[in-house]
Order: sequence, then structure tokens, then C-alpha cells
Amino acid sequence: MKTPERTAVVICAHQRVISLERCMNGFLAIAGDPQDLILVDNGSRDELSGWIARQYPGVTVVRLAENRLFCGGYNAGIRVAIDRGYDFVLISNADTEVVNSGFLQELIKAARRWPRGAFFGPQVFLRSFDVIQKTCLQFPKVFRNAWLWLPWRVARRYFEEQVQEEAAVEFLNGVCVLCRVKAVKEIGLMDENMGGYVEDADWAWRAQKKGWSSVFIPVPSIVHHENSNGYEPYSLKTFLLKRNTVYWYLKIGRRASALSYARASQFIAMVRFYLANNGEEKNMHRYFLEKLATCFSGLLSNQALGEWFGPPLGPWREEEAS
Repeated sequence: MKTPERTAVVICAHQRVISLERCMNGFLAIAGDPQDLILVDNGSRDELSGWIARQYPGVTVVRLAENRLFCGGYNAGIRVAIDRGYDFVLISNADTEVVNSGFLQELIKAARRWPRGAFFGPQVFLRSFDVIQKTCLQFPKVFRNAWLWLPWRVARRYFEEQVQEEAAVEFLNGVCVLCRVKAVKEIGLMDENMGGYVEDADWAWRAQKKGWSSVFIPVPSIVHHENSNGYEPYSLKTFLLKRNTVYWYLKIGRRASALSYARASQFIAMVRFYLANNGEEKNMHRYFLEKLATCFSGLLSNQALGEWFGPPLGPWREEEAS
């Protein structure tokens, strides 16, 4: 008789977010055993680890000395799962809430139907049941992005439609994804240079190159209680998105795309700087533009990654990217 697949759930948190308790309660209910739930304390400076130990005895806690952002935190949890011999690892953001306790089993069933599937993503709700988050995404392409830049801003809702049927997709948003350990061992873990943003595209791209796929499964799963702020055009998240896109283009050998994207990003940032209304906002745009220019110059001249893949600097806070 075939041994049932073993699945670990990995959640990563930097300090205690408001929704962490409901997140833990939901995933603990669907985990096979408390130790199957792996909580990565991603460099918190509060009592997160102690609180987890008291509130959720038996749960596996991995404590990191520093905030290694999304990629570093989840990689630490996935390594523990691999060392323990799990067949699958479900990664999920800490600001999520399980609303369908059966979704994990449905993803595992789908993994049996798709033997070359590396990543499986369920249907995710964004902040409420009224909105389905678009989690099926396409790899960055400079000309497509340029063509859709204005239409997306004028009529964004038409570009947010989500796939409704089970299907292989280019890549999945990393908010809630079941990973096949066999595939991860072959592909490798997330690129920790990225910290967060575009890492899901990079992971799926590397998977495709080795014959693995990303699959969307239309089963309701979680509500993603994502904070609506922190996505300003001068924020750390925006900086990571732009930096990592250039870095990714260079990784896959598309230098022309990296250069075009970098120039376009700097031009837009410069326009926003000149159009800024008040002094504080103008200073943030100036800081963003300066860091973007320096970073792109270093990446495109093949210099060492240096500080651009280290801790955030200046007015940015590391919590903004967690």
C-alpha cells in the first residue's frame, strides 16, 4: 500500500501582524499534526516566538536572527520541511485566513492529476468574499507592459480577471501555493537576492526550464487580508518590484529588456518627482529616484549586487517589505 503524502504548512511572520492569530488557527485546523505547521519568526524583535510557543504548543518554530524578507524566511521553513521528508509544502502569507478547510486536500488531489506540476495555487479572496485576487500571472515582458500601461490605469478592473478553470499558467502569486518537494529539490529554493517580489516569476521560470509547471486549481481557500497601503510609487515594495524585474531580466539573459525597463522606470519616477504636490512627498520621490538610478547603474554595469540586496536604507522600514 502506498504511503500517504505528508504535507507541511509554512507561515512566515516578521513581528506579530494583526491577523496572525486567525491565520494560525485556520492552518492548525487543517494540518495533520501541530508539528506539521512551521512558523518562521523572520527576525522579529518582539516576543513573537514566545507567544507562538505558549499559544500553539507543538507547532514548529524556526527563529531567524534577522529579517530575511519573503524569500529568506520561506526558504528557511521549506528547508526544515525537506529535511523532515515531507512530500509537499504549502506556503502562505501571515495575513491570510482559511475559509475552506478542504482546500489543501483538493490541491493534493490535483497534484496527483498533474505529476509534472511543481506549484499549485487555489482561488484566493482579496480582503473580502466580494473580490477574487488575481493569482494567475504572466512573466514580465517589456513591450506588453508598455502597451498596457495606460489602459491598465484607466480601466484596471478589466485586467484583473482571474482564470476560472483548472489549468497550467505561467506563474502563480506566492500568497498561497502548494509546492511539490521533489520539484523544489530539482529547481532549487527561491532566489534570496530578490527578498520579495518577482521571486514567484523567477521560481516558476526556473521550473519551466526543467519541465515543471504551475497549475491553478479553482477551489476557494483563503482570504488575503493584504494591507492596502505601502504601494505608493516611492515605496520600498515598488522599489523591490522594479529592482527585481531588472535583476530577473539580466538573470535570464535579456539585457535589452533590462535596459529598456530600467530607463522607462527612471523616466516615470522622474515625472512623478516633478509632479509631486508637497515637500514631504517630493522628498520621498527624490529618494526613490536616486536609489533606483544607483541600483540600476550597478546592476547594468555588472557590478556586485552590494547593498541593493542587503537591508533597506534611509526612510524605508524593513516591515514595509515583509
